[in-house]
Amino acid sequence: MSAAAVTSAAEFAPRRDFVSNVFHDLSQPLTALHCSLELALARDQTIEEFRASVEAALQNAERLRQRLLLLRELSEAEDPGDTSTPLPLDRLLQQLREDMLPLFESAGRSLELTCEPAQVPANEAKLMRGFFYLLEFLLRCASPSCNLRLLGRRTGKQQLEICIEGCGVRADAGPSDGCLDPDWSGELEIARRTFRAIGGDLTWMASTGHPGVWIVRLPCVN
Repeated sequence: MSAAAVTSAAEFAPRRDFVSNVFHDLSQPLTALHCSLELALARDQTIEEFRASVEAALQNAERLRQRLLLLRELSEAEDPGDTSTPLPLDRLLQQLREDMLPLFESAGRSLELTCEPAQVPANEAKLMRGFFYLLEFLLRCASPSCNLRLLGRRTGKQQLEICIEGCGVRADAGPSDGCLDPDWSGELEIARRTFRAIGGDLTWMASTGHPGVWIVRLPCVN
């Protein structure tokens, strides 16, 4: 087998596993919804019991709706949008920090940011959404004692890295892992696809004696 074929197979495997997990996640609320409605119609129930069955069906319907919305977000993340106008990434991240700071403070955590000035060829709404999903994932999935620190710096004329420290997320957290909740891994995958759509990436790097570091790589404009 050629090197290209091996690479293609390696890239396809995570996508195949992710699709398999998505269908599994959809089948659970759909099956529960079907069973709740079937039992509500088949059994002789009191009004209270019937109400409980309908409420359970509504909850499962909402779970199904949320997963379908997640699938739509995943599909849209692969479209880079209009990237003709470079964005000031440092300002964008500062705005995102101000928007998300109340969420971090309510969870008893801090969100620190330092970023070198850089222009990124990206669609503002899509890039903001990608970072929002990433930070939301890290906020939910990290241990309660962890505070996040974002450090953005150029690693070359056409690339910038944003290291996210203090997240406390284990190395295998990803689309097939779920990190305690299937929806959370979906948020991580949306962020990864958003960055890859403009020529960037999202990776996890082990750190001796520390929880590890998430790294966002993005292309820059000279």
